[in-house]
Amino acid sequence: MTIPSPTEVVTLATLAGALDSASHDERMAWLSGLSRKELSTLYQLAEGGPPLDIKHFHDGAGEVVIHHGQNSLLAFNSFQKRVVDNNGTLQGYNHQTLSWITGPGHFSLKQEGSEVLFDYTEEPTMPVDAFPPLKSNTSGLSTLVYGHMVDRVRRVSTHAVIGKAFKKGKPMKAWFALLREGDPSSAN
Repeated sequence: MTIPSPTEVVTLATLAGALDSASHDERMAWLSGLSRKELSTLYQLAEGGPPLDIKHFHDGAGEVVIHHGQNSLLAFNSFQKRVVDNNGTLQGYNHQTLSWITGPGHFSLKQEGSEVLFDYTEEPTMPVDAFPPLKSNTSGLSTLVYGHMVDRVRRVSTHAVIGKAFKKGKPMKAWFALLREGDPSSAN
């Protein structure tokens, strides 16, 4: 199955249908081929679309859910966001090759209207055994990457979401798409 790129469709529903009909491997191949322009277009297509429920990002308490990501950076653009319900606190971190330089970028998740926020300014305070140790997002090189940042995330399809980074409330020219591993219908 060929999944169209965001620049090849007029409506989000067309793309969502193709993504929902595809296998996980087909969705992963589509994700890895998204360019900066396609990520930007996808974020625009998802504006005003179906609401994204925070339940999309986690399963039962203590279960880590992996979301595979592709961002608009020039290099090192494949990553994962790993999310867990840690005793009622939804939190996550960025699993990527440069974390030894930039830090893991721990964040909390919040529902805001039809979007979900990954809030790097509200850092988790309870460690998770399966996650790297907690590290401030406003120290060292972490400040350049995660400091003062909030990602606004919108629904694309059953498994896919699109996000845009904001620093100190101002939009950046930085987008990312995520594909949830596993069955989103098993979410709480």
